[in-house]
Amino acid sequence: MESKKMINLSFLFIVNFLVMVIFNSTFTLLPLYILKLGGTEFHSGLQTALFFITAICLRFYFGPLADRVGRKIPLLIGTACFALTSLLFYYSNSLWLLTLARMLQALGLSAFLSSSISAVADMAPVNKVGTYMGVYRLIGAFALLVGPATSSFIMNQFSFGFWFMTCFLFGLIALILLFKTQFVEITQSTNLRISNSMLSVLLDKKYWAIYLGIGLTATSFGALLSFVTLYISRVTEISNPGIYFTFFGIASIFSTLISGHLSDRWGRSMVAWPAIGLLGLGVSILYYLDSGQYTILIISSLLTGIGFNGGISVLSAWLVDLSPVSTRATVLSVQESIIDFSIGLIALALGSLSSSIDFSISFLFTGLIVVVFAISLIIRTNASSATTLRG
Repeated sequence: MESKKMINLSFLFIVNFLVMVIFNSTFTLLPLYILKLGGTEFHSGLQTALFFITAICLRFYFGPLADRVGRKIPLLIGTACFALTSLLFYYSNSLWLLTLARMLQALGLSAFLSSSISAVADMAPVNKVGTYMGVYRLIGAFALLVGPATSSFIMNQFSFGFWFMTCFLFGLIALILLFKTQFVEITQSTNLRISNSMLSVLLDKKYWAIYLGIGLTATSFGALLSFVTLYISRVTEISNPGIYFTFFGIASIFSTLISGHLSDRWGRSMVAWPAIGLLGLGVSILYYLDSGQYTILIISSLLTGIGFNGGISVLSAWLVDLSPVSTRATVLSVQESIIDFSIGLIALALGSLSSSIDFSISFLFTGLIVVVFAISLIIRTNASSATTLRG
């Protein structure tokens, strides 16, 4: 039984890797592709915002669906959308067609993410949830390490279209593996109850601090994912701006390997809040990229890689700790919706301000805001711990 569970987890991790390669490379290449099609930074930010707004709205359906019918159906829908949109990107020759394809990919994102992370939590041993959630994020870190840099290289050597067709192939392979994967059965009423709705989860105060941390983490990551490649190409002589995410991925692997294990031993808050502080610091020092070039790029990418995956994997495990299996996909769907909203909001904001405010200023203030909130959460946690000890 345990060996079968490990095989199913292995299939799920491979599927997650392939889909996240498609997702991450799309985000780093499309801003450049939009410029090629005659768009601007504003169009890039607007498209990103529309993408995440669509994903958030659709997740109100797909999150509870995964709690009612199981994880497999939403995962199949999401993976199929990622495969199909990669093919549609190949044939998109205008901003309108590209935007429509992105909306379909948003449907895929809303169906895939909450279901995949819920499936991992379902299969993980009870006393090792943090560790397995860390492995899940580790796979995402590998995808981020490989995707952007490889896609940039292939785009430079061949074309955008060549990479889009490669992603289509990745999607087909992921679909085949999903059909072979067995999932934990979810026993749930076919009627969607209000207690399982995303709104009900959002109103539950026990999740608020965790969701705030997730929002801060996603805001920083959204700023990087949407605009750091453009910023690097403008102010440095670095030929492959995707290299930022290579260093980011290497640091993420290190962070993910230890953060889940440490949080299982020391507690979630002791790892999550300091990690978010490091993430904000890494974003803010991009202000000095023009003068620091490779040195600042490496320092920033290492700090953000450690902070992002160290924070998000632990916060996800924290949500699993607090949520019963019957509502787990819904709780994690709210997490993914907050991530989407935060990334979309910061992309729209920075894209709209790009004509009047330099990206260096935007990164500086975004990072500092995250650092301040992280410090306040550390102080709040320490104060709560002290009160508990006195009690």
